[in-house]
Amino acid sequence: MLEQYTKYDHLFLNLRPNAVGGIKIFSRNDAFIIQQDYDSLSDEEHSIWKRLFEKLIKPLDQYACAEYINGLRSLGLESTKMPNFAVLNPKIRNASGWELVTVAGFLDEYVFFELNAARKFPVTDIVRQSGRMDEKYSEGAIQNEDDYTPEPDIFHDVRGHVPMLMNRNYGDFLADVGILGDEILKDDKGLGPELVAHNLKRLQNFAWWTYEFGILKKQDNTDTLRAIPNDMNHEIYGAGIMSSYAETAHVAACSKGENSLSEFIPYNIEEAVMTRFDYSEIQDRYFVIDSMESLYQSFYDHQELFWFKG
Repeated sequence: MLEQYTKYDHLFLNLRPNAVGGIKIFSRNDAFIIQQDYDSLSDEEHSIWKRLFEKLIKPLDQYACAEYINGLRSLGLESTKMPNFAVLNPKIRNASGWELVTVAGFLDEYVFFELNAARKFPVTDIVRQSGRMDEKYSEGAIQNEDDYTPEPDIFHDVRGHVPMLMNRNYGDFLADVGILGDEILKDDKGLGPELVAHNLKRLQNFAWWTYEFGILKKQDNTDTLRAIPNDMNHEIYGAGIMSSYAETAHVAACSKGENSLSEFIPYNIEEAVMTRFDYSEIQDRYFVIDSMESLYQSFYDHQELFWFKG
């Protein structure tokens, strides 16, 4: 993992300790690709999925961005049953050229970006608070709640990320982020491990503050897609928010001025790239983009930010 390389960490804002301790991490040396055994899923797992899914139906309809709402409808996810990847994959491939790959758990950066560069999105087949999750971490407990678990589970992966993959422009953008991450790690430019680690941390910062925890200004036409009009001045596109009822409610409260615990910052790619993050808490800041198109363009226009040479 790249956390051991810290020579350039002093350049970052908002330095945070690594908060994924205790998580089982899979590398190229592990059998990380598995098959989803859908028929073996328990009633308990379907029930947990149903509880988590239904709790977010209203807030996501009201606050998610248009790309997410349209993608969710096209996927046809069932609220009462865990998703079957064999059913979802043909829809995703047709929409954006991506496919879901079932993995055994949290992947290291080498595997993750290599998969993303090939338009393969890793998803786990395990859901938070289930017996299988408890068994996996029987020798060392991790935070495992309805609104958060540090190991991305099937609910975060599918409810948060996958609807956005039904949008071709978003899919192209995410693949290009994956290609860049893969290129940084291969280090064909011979920068060395300290600079490779630093530049990948920059890309991880960008990913965290955008497709994981990003929000955008309220768009003019999205309310035509909603059952309930959006009553805040922002929309949500980050998967880490959309897979957490608590974080979604927190964003709405901050946007409407009901609390001021988190700051809404106009998006600036240079600042986002240089700002570290905390895995384990509700975010203390959110970067606000003008539109999805402006996010994509900022990424393509500022590639030099990810090739710092010391």
